[in-house]
Amino acid sequence: MSRLSEEGWQSFDNYNVYAWSLSGIETCVVVKTDDLRIAFDMGYSIPQSISSPSVFISHGHLDHIGGVANHVSKRGLFGMRKARYFVPPHLVEDLKAVTSASCAMAQTTSALEDVDIRPFGLDETIALPNNYFMRAFPTVHRIPSQGYILYKQSKQLKPQYVGQSSTAIAELHRNDVPIHDLIATPEVAFTGDTMIEVFLNSPNPDLLRVKLLIVEATFIDHSEKTDSVQKARDYGHIHLQEISDNAHLFKDIKYILLIHFSTKYTAEYIHQFVSTSIAPELMGKVYCATIAKERTS
Repeated sequence: MSRLSEEGWQSFDNYNVYAWSLSGIETCVVVKTDDLRIAFDMGYSIPQSISSPSVFISHGHLDHIGGVANHVSKRGLFGMRKARYFVPPHLVEDLKAVTSASCAMAQTTSALEDVDIRPFGLDETIALPNNYFMRAFPTVHRIPSQGYILYKQSKQLKPQYVGQSSTAIAELHRNDVPIHDLIATPEVAFTGDTMIEVFLNSPNPDLLRVKLLIVEATFIDHSEKTDSVQKARDYGHIHLQEISDNAHLFKDIKYILLIHFSTKYTAEYIHQFVSTSIAPELMGKVYCATIAKERTS
């Protein structure tokens, strides 16, 4: 079950999420467990993100990448080791140029002298501490973009050994008999900015099997003057109606956290509208991240 702490964290079983997101302004989503802390996008280096040593950037729009140099600087100020910034390969050199320019302007911020910016291609896997790993998948936006799926790897006793005594299992282990299979469970997905096609033609079936899906819903209501769904599509975003219309796709996902709402909506309006408009099949699994609106209004 999800709940919101006084500090603004939303909990989804063992995952705690601080999702700071204002469409077109700034987005930074921090995900933590007892044994891992990561951040998705860095449009603004929120205080909650400073202790994240691994940051995964979805695309080059400034509301998703513009806070990297500030994040580097803050970690340096607190004496933290260098963080790793994983980005789509085509952004590496441009982001290095930005952080180098920031270093030249700051003059005294040594942390900006050699920022660890790493290309993360769609066919790659990035290892993380404590048996977690990350994979990227292509998304559908106005510019090249990608999302990420966080996996947890665990050992599972091979079927042929299930039910055997602990003594027998220990003997097999002493004789170096492989008794476990490695199971990778898709845990959390972050889409960044995208259109609904990422779900209609999913590039990775695990995207629709994760425990927690963090997805944008920039537009949620309808306008008498314009086709709001088409407007969302024109900007490379998702409309809430599209999520509802395709509710069947999300049947295997336990939680859906909506972020990146348009600045025209208030937090109160978002919660009221989503709770009364989302498809019945999604009731009880859809939550809204509005902490940025609540603390900047």
